[in-house]
Amino acid sequence: MPRRSYDQYCAVARALDAVGERWSLLIVRELLGGPRRYTDLHADLPGVSTDILATRLKQLEGEGLVERRRLERPANATVYELTPRGADLRPVVEALARWGGPDLGEPRPTDAVRAHWYPAAD
Repeated sequence: MPRRSYDQYCAVARALDAVGERWSLLIVRELLGGPRRYTDLHADLPGVSTDILATRLKQLEGEGLVERRRLERPANATVYELTPRGADLRPVVEALARWGGPDLGEPRPTDAVRAHWYPAAD
């Protein structure tokens, strides 16, 4: 399936072409903490299907933001990690967290919560 594009000669539109799909920035958020196995990513992204997670990871790899790496023994596992270009999204994710923070309120009974989603106090 071809990727959607805004087809605009605009830096914001091009950036959204790369990371604007649902779940993409949340995957980046998870990888900002370091390399993660697929199963760990899936566990910390409640609500994402395995198909969507796999698709988004491939898209982010294709954009040069994420890379897949095989760990040496004894771990012998595959991990996903941000490339330097992907790590450049840290201030974007942090800015979104600051912007969205005032609207969080109290967690709803249906909200998933993970301790690492809360940024350290500045």
